[in-house]
Amino acid sequence: MRWLSRGGAVAAWLAVTALLVVGTANLEPGIGERPVDAFGFAIVAFACLTLTAVRRTPVAAAGAEAFALLLYLGFGYPDGPVLFAGLVPLFALGILRPRRLAYAVAAGVAATVVSTNVATGGAGVLDLVFVGWAGVAVFAADALRSRRERTAAAERAERDRVLGERLRIAQDLHDSVGHAMAVINVQSGMARHVIDDHPEVAKEALEIVRTVSGTILDELNAMVRLLRDDSAPLRPPPGVADIPELVASANQAGLTVTLDLDAPGIDQPVGGAVYRIVQESLTNAAKHGTSAVEVRLRADDGLRLDVLNEVGKPGPDVPGAGIRGMGERARATGGTLTAGREDGRFRVSARWP
Repeated sequence: MRWLSRGGAVAAWLAVTALLVVGTANLEPGIGERPVDAFGFAIVAFACLTLTAVRRTPVAAAGAEAFALLLYLGFGYPDGPVLFAGLVPLFALGILRPRRLAYAVAAGVAATVVSTNVATGGAGVLDLVFVGWAGVAVFAADALRSRRERTAAAERAERDRVLGERLRIAQDLHDSVGHAMAVINVQSGMARHVIDDHPEVAKEALEIVRTVSGTILDELNAMVRLLRDDSAPLRPPPGVADIPELVASANQAGLTVTLDLDAPGIDQPVGGAVYRIVQESLTNAAKHGTSAVEVRLRADDGLRLDVLNEVGKPGPDVPGAGIRGMGERARATGGTLTAGREDGRFRVSARWP
């Protein structure tokens, strides 16, 4: 986690160093205290240099600061700004390291300062101030880190939501386009065969192609607008109530679909999964040259969907992307799905408890 830019870190270090040096130079030793000499300033310089390591090794920097304070106070120099150099690595610890470690190191540094002053007879109010500020430094850094972590978690959740929504749009688009292309393929093929002898039938087939292609183009445009602009309106996702219209479209496209629908009150997201499974099943039936399809949806003991069709052109035994996609939709909504040949027909069965 980058809690301070490189340029900001350099500026902060220069400012702290100036304050420590100037403040130490202006200290007046009290009774029994030793004036700050060259060795004292060397300790202050060491404390300043130690601050350059707080970003990479805050624990080692805090330990080095504690050692510097131990030397400074142990030689009887007066309490001064150098004490507060120890707060910088404590703040860094609160941001960059686990909470327990930060508080433990803060307690160790504070104990070093207080015990050294007590041992040399120089304990005073400033020691209590240092102890309080040590706790405040770690607490403030921990609060800042927690806030940034919450913000980052919220941003990740929003990104995941957007990605999930776009994945759903892509799956819906795949199903819609696949269904439309299957209908267009069947109708255009039929029109090609009958255009010479039955032009009126070919005209009807081409009209279906025009209608279906126009519908899918409108849906494509709407989804592209949504992907470009999240504020663009999008029609509600289809559900169980839209299945009769889907079946009517399939019948118009040349399939013979019978519908047995007895499942009232099925809401999203299960209703959307049911609709897409039926749509993909009808698309597969059209692709494989079958005509008769039976769709049954019942809500007896849980929800049960069965789509059965005659076996047309032989297909691979390995499930394709369409069947895998149907299985993913069922599992994502708490259901299960099986698909395969059964008694001379192909059955897609989905269950929701």
